[in-house]
Amino acid sequence: MGGTEVSFVQQVVDPYTLLLEDGRLVHLVGLNFPDYNPHEPGEISVTGLRILRDMLEGREVNLFQTEKKNFGRINRMGHDIAQVERRDDNVWIQGSMVYLGLASVRTTKHNSEMADQLYKLENAARFKKLGLWAVNNFDVITPEDTADNLESFRIVEGKIVTATLKKNWIYLNFGNDWRTDFTVAISPSDRRAFSEASLDPLEWSGKTVRVRGWIVNYNGPYMEINHVQAIELIKDKVDAKDITVEPEAESEKEPVVKSIESDQ
Repeated sequence: MGGTEVSFVQQVVDPYTLLLEDGRLVHLVGLNFPDYNPHEPGEISVTGLRILRDMLEGREVNLFQTEKKNFGRINRMGHDIAQVERRDDNVWIQGSMVYLGLASVRTTKHNSEMADQLYKLENAARFKKLGLWAVNNFDVITPEDTADNLESFRIVEGKIVTATLKKNWIYLNFGNDWRTDFTVAISPSDRRAFSEASLDPLEWSGKTVRVRGWIVNYNGPYMEINHVQAIELIKDKVDAKDITVEPEAESEKEPVVKSIESDQ
């Protein structure tokens, strides 16, 4: 991540947004609250909002932004995009939300630096069935379930049947009929990132993966991914013992995920 900036949190506006003392708004990057609706938020996002307010309002924070200076620091609403750490004790806010099972991980093309750390915490929460992971509607789905989850952001886990190249697009097919089965696509312009990471999705036939993104209907359930971190090769079962987290902080309900460590 890029350098830090010290700021003071005046208000937690919603589970995704902080209002700073200087009037700026900060978007908590890397999180997905699956039951959040600004008009009628669900129980999990309401709980997340309450905990965020307890953790942050009236406190100083360190803001970490992507090292990319031209992309990923300001969203289309004009909000700063950042990973956030409480300054006095180095509690990582996004990591805490994911570890509690109050949010899943949602990386973007220009903000993916902390993906590995967040996925590790998400795996632990899912293993323990905390928060949203105890609710079937929010759990990881199979390729066969994608047709019932169109027009939504979902995490899909399954085995790639075939990996093909057509007009320089990569298509990962999760069934024998690409016209009706779930397909993940990677555009020509985004293939370079996979090459730079020494990954070749065309070699993934027969591999089990976990992929996250928006599902639409295009010759069956279809998802485009535009960055490497949107898809994980599943090699081993989750071992929650690998998670390094102190279970208590100022209250028994507040985890201490310390701290933001760069994955560079």
